[in-house]
Amino acid sequence: MSVKHTTGFPPARGRAHAGHRVAGALEHLLRTLRIRHVHVADGSAPPPALAYVTAFPRLSIPIDGALAVEFAHRGRSEKVTAERGHAVLVPAHAWDRPQWSPETTTLTCMFGHRQTGFSLVKQAVTGAPPEVVKTSVHGAHDGVSRSILQALMASAMDGSGGRLPPLLVESLLHACVRLLKHVEPPPLRKATLTYEALCLYVAEHFMDRELNRESVASVFGLAPNYISRLFTREGSRHFNDYLNIVRVNQAKFMLRNYRSSLKEVAANSGYSDATYFCRVFRKVTGMTPMQYRTGLAVEDSRIGVVP
Repeated sequence: MSVKHTTGFPPARGRAHAGHRVAGALEHLLRTLRIRHVHVADGSAPPPALAYVTAFPRLSIPIDGALAVEFAHRGRSEKVTAERGHAVLVPAHAWDRPQWSPETTTLTCMFGHRQTGFSLVKQAVTGAPPEVVKTSVHGAHDGVSRSILQALMASAMDGSGGRLPPLLVESLLHACVRLLKHVEPPPLRKATLTYEALCLYVAEHFMDRELNRESVASVFGLAPNYISRLFTREGSRHFNDYLNIVRVNQAKFMLRNYRSSLKEVAANSGYSDATYFCRVFRKVTGMTPMQYRTGLAVEDSRIGVVP
């Protein structure tokens, strides 16, 4: 496994290595407290304006202070305050809406298909830009961490509560420390690692309607044409094709789970124009959004499920 430090973010102060800083924060957390409670979003209500959605599951842990967050739970919006010793678990395509407050430090672990990303955000003063440290570990989708994550998702989503979800969160955090500290020499070419970092960024920011090849190039300090070549060579598809696939997968999730209008589905999938969204959806899936939704309803009726 190899650590890839995402470019375009403020550098970590005090430690030269972002991965070491994140690992140090995690180790301190695990030494000083136990996880007592896990708040679980379930994607059962449509995302409101300014909600945060990613194409992969996320786990947020307040390290200092408390994190006020809104998310969907059992069909309605719920607001909670996650304190030290709490964790917030958000499945892929579900949403949350955090409210940053002064003197709060939060660590978010982002479990992508090809790598795990870490974001350490410290909000020191009201109105001031937060200090952000980001890093990612390639290959983290394999092995112990992925198995623990699967067990955590299954345990958390069954709604039974108890001590199992908090214990699994602690186990997952220990596994993340192991990933960050025991890094093998890079097994892949730099171009492949950069491509995977770009994919993680797109999967994290696909709801941004201004997201395009040029904006991503600016964040990573790369030439737009180089990004095009990376996606063609490493992913066998164009950048826009990958972005549309990520966005259409979010749209399919919304069409399956919500009764939102096509305009709302388009907006929450990163498209400002519903007509263009329908055209892209049909190109990617071979059917219109309404045909997709109708097909799901017909299938549900065949097996006795109320849509």
